[in-house]
Amino acid sequence: MKWPTFVVFAIICVVLQTTVAPHLAVGRVRPDWLLVLAAFFAMHVRGLDVILAGCILGLIADLETIEGFGLLAIAYAAATGLVYAVRAHVFRSHPLAHLAVTFVAGLVVQFIMLLHTMIFTGVGGGTYGAQIFGGIMIALYTALWAPPIHAALLWLSPHVGIDVPRYTQVRFG
Repeated sequence: MKWPTFVVFAIICVVLQTTVAPHLAVGRVRPDWLLVLAAFFAMHVRGLDVILAGCILGLIADLETIEGFGLLAIAYAAATGLVYAVRAHVFRSHPLAHLAVTFVAGLVVQFIMLLHTMIFTGVGGGTYGAQIFGGIMIALYTALWAPPIHAALLWLSPHVGIDVPRYTQVRFG
C-alpha cells in the first residue's frame, strides 16, 4: 500500500467526518465514514497493512470520542481483519458487497463497544437494549454510505496505486 495515499484519504475522511457527518445525522445516528474507509482498504489492500490501516483509522476515531483511548483502534483492527478474511469470497467491486462487509464491520465495532461498556462501566437495566439497537442502526446507516463512497474510491484507485480486482471470468466448482 502507498502510505501517502492512505494519509491523504484519511485526512479527507476526518475532515468530512467532523464537518459534514453531524449534519447528516438521523436522530442520534451518524455515519462512520472512517469505518467505510477502513472497510475499503481491507477489501483492496494486501497483507498486514490492512490491520495497521484499521488500527490507525481507529486511533483517529478514538480522538473523536470520550471512550477509552485505544478501544476503537482495537475494534477497527478486528473489523478490518474480518473484512480481509472474507474478501476472497465476495465480488470486491460490487456495491452489495460493499454494503454487506461494511455492515458486518460496523456490527463488530459496535459489539466491541458494547462489550467494553458491559465489562467496565457496569451500566445495567434497559440501557443494553437501547445500546444494541443504536449500534445496529449506526452500522446500518454507515453501511448505506459504503456503496457511493467505495465507488468514488474505486474510480480513484488506479490513479493512486490501489489494486482493483478485474473479474475477467468467473469459475464455478
